Amino acid sequence: MILPAILGFAAIASAIVVNKMILQSLPLVFYVGLRSLLAGSILFLYACRTTHRFSREYLRVDLRSLFFVAILTTLVPALLKAYAIKYMFASKAALIGSLDPFMTALYAYVLFDDRLTKRKMLGIMVAFVGALGLCLSASPVEQSLHGFLCFSIPELAAFGAVALSRLGWLVAQRLLKQERYSPIELNAVTMILSGLMGLTLAVFLEDGLSYVALGHPALLGLVAYSVLVGNVFGFTSYGYALKRYSASFASLLGFSTPVFITFFGWLLLSERLTLPVACSGAIIFAGVYLFYREELRG
Repeated sequence: MILPAILGFAAIASAIVVNKMILQSLPLVFYVGLRSLLAGSILFLYACRTTHRFSREYLRVDLRSLFFVAILTTLVPALLKAYAIKYMFASKAALIGSLDPFMTALYAYVLFDDRLTKRKMLGIMVAFVGALGLCLSASPVEQSLHGFLCFSIPELAAFGAVALSRLGWLVAQRLLKQERYSPIELNAVTMILSGLMGLTLAVFLEDGLSYVALGHPALLGLVAYSVLVGNVFGFTSYGYALKRYSASFASLLGFSTPVFITFFGWLLLSERLTLPVACSGAIIFAGVYLFYREELRG
């Protein structure tokens, strides 16, 4: 059924907006590492009760692939997304993130010689034109963080997160379809690995004195929500979607996320949907429509 996957994307969307709230109080690298480690530990404890595959010998076989997946799906992209979310409108960051299926198709074309029809290519080009239009709308803080040409640093971070995470999820999907790990098991291991790496980086990059904000009950509640609803439920649902459907179709389902984020951003952060973002979103969805029609025919 598609409904559990849609609910998973809604959970991810709500957690992304909550993360924007949390990042106003906690250091970025520390929070990304903490969130991944907590979520991974919860999933690990659950998986240990249902599997006997978490042995040192078993994991050693896939250790290189697991580190690769952890770095490219739950560490570097999470850091880039967190940076983008912190300094740009949540809806804008979500629309850039919605380029997932097109990046999947391009990787499949380059790495696996998958065929790209003219209609698919047209859909990809239309979507990227829409994404470039997002550069016309920027928050005052984002405008001060100019990066390269017309792109701000948060925009570059958002685009980089899409490119890296999609490559990692292709490797993750191969492990899932080989039945070596269930979605919960794979998420548990990769989140723990990325959490440990993130917290190690935080020690060298950030000021530990700011961690005292975790003593505030309201902030702890937001962190708990992000971990349980976003990481544990949301990404596990996405893992099941990857196992049941093609990577492209699972990514297409993810286009519900920008809609949910726009709603939650308005509800919780009083963010308005600007005209450039709305127009760019319409163009991106036009590309989705062209691409999706081809998927149905296939």
